[in-house]
Amino acid sequence: MSEAVLDEVRRVYVLDLRGYVCPYPQLATVRAMRKLPKGSVLEVITDNPPSCENVPAVARREGGLVEGVYEVERGVWKIVIRV
Repeated sequence: MSEAVLDEVRRVYVLDLRGYVCPYPQLATVRAMRKLPKGSVLEVITDNPPSCENVPAVARREGGLVEGVYEVERGVWKIVIRV
């Protein structure tokens, strides 16, 4: 008899907030985090440098785990949050 192996399904959601300035990226991130299933991953894309600090701070206050902030191209960052 074969043994069944279940892999965790990792759901990734992308929130593209290029063109938005504070406080909208923080507000949109909180709204998205509250709607997503626990354990899912939210990738926030931003071209607003202050959001690289403000979005992770608000995500942590909401109970999220910030996995990283990465510059994906010049002047554009991806903030990875596990909800």
